[in-house]
Amino acid sequence: MRSILMKKYFYIGISLLALLSSCEEDIKINLPSEGRKVVIEGSIENGKTAEVIITRNNPLFSTISGTSLTDYLILNAKVYVTNGLLTDSLTLFIDSTASIPVLYKGHTIFGTPGQTYNLTVIADGKTFTSTTTIPTPIALDSLWFVQRIPHDSLGLGHIGARLTDPSALGNGYKWYSKRERFDRRFVAPYGSTQDDKFFNGKTFDFFKDAGIDPTVTPTGEEGYFKIGDTIIVKFCSIDHASTNFYETFEQSVGTNGNPFASPVTILGNITSEGKEQLGIWAGFGASYDTLYAH
Repeated sequence: MRSILMKKYFYIGISLLALLSSCEEDIKINLPSEGRKVVIEGSIENGKTAEVIITRNNPLFSTISGTSLTDYLILNAKVYVTNGLLTDSLTLFIDSTASIPVLYKGHTIFGTPGQTYNLTVIADGKTFTSTTTIPTPIALDSLWFVQRIPHDSLGLGHIGARLTDPSALGNGYKWYSKRERFDRRFVAPYGSTQDDKFFNGKTFDFFKDAGIDPTVTPTGEEGYFKIGDTIIVKFCSIDHASTNFYETFEQSVGTNGNPFASPVTILGNITSEGKEQLGIWAGFGASYDTLYAH
């Protein structure tokens, strides 16, 4: 009886294998190819002129071998900023402290809180537009240094801050910092952007790490402040569209490479021919504070 059953199962197994093998089919996937798109990252801050970086993105399924920075930079764009009365024509400028050291910079219009600014960019045969407003800066109440671990031998730590949010709902904030001994520019840590929907009208404390600049050679102290550091904090009030962009951008960075994460749509405010494009035009109502870590 056992031998009969074994033969039965054997033949059933052979039949299943034959059936499965007969169902094999080569699957060909046509990967999408939308071409390269213009990416605009611009801002105007109170007391400063506009700065705009214009690049081309790299399609998702393309390769980057053999390319250089000049393949991504757009160096022949026409860039204009207007406040409704004056128009500023931005020109190429070399800035070693910028994330990308070649950018377009304004000359005659300086940011003023409460004022609205229109951006126009003509690049790759298309016209891109956007509008932003510089909010009135809301300064931090206080700053202090907190060691990561009491008596840490390296003296590494974070910054503690206190903020009183105004009673009106809809304020957005973005945090940058720079360590004078280490950072060549202001860098925003992960989670640097927040609106006030959870703390509207309240006074509260929060803590921030040092931002990590990917263009600087690692030293092992990335992400931390250190006893003896002189730290400059740039705390910015931003409008709703800018808050949406930076929050969704940070969410996208945080889920990058995670196959189980839901896809994140980055919400920009650049348009062309009535369609949303890649990028941001942000108004920064900035206030500055200096802290000596001890």
